[in-house]
Amino acid sequence: MIEFFAPMVPPTATHNDLVAVSDSHGKARLVKSAALKAAEAKWEAHLATFAPPAPLRGPLRADLRLCWPTDGRHPQGTPKGTKPDLDNVEKTFWDVCQKLGYFDGDQQVADKHVAKMWADPAGVYLRLEEI
Repeated sequence: MIEFFAPMVPPTATHNDLVAVSDSHGKARLVKSAALKAAEAKWEAHLATFAPPAPLRGPLRADLRLCWPTDGRHPQGTPKGTKPDLDNVEKTFWDVCQKLGYFDGDQQVADKHVAKMWADPAGVYLRLEEI
């Protein structure tokens, strides 16, 4: 099992932050934007400390809470109903967890609860366990 709270302001760039570029033959392809690369680097810097010595195996249960600072405008612990989209920020988060060796593939996450909220301190809470 892995469980931690990492204080940080979660990035708002997500896996949808792609830009079209043309190759030498004029064919367009999508690549990660500078904002997405920076977001992945930020996630990686904060999550690397908690990476397990070996990937978790089998189906996993996850409780993930992404917390942005209230800035005095939002009540503590209330849902965040603004950008970024939950599924998009979550995808970037799971991709980084896989890269860091939390598990072999995010398809292992079979049962999850994910929430965006306003909270102080800001950060990310994760409980990930084999089931």
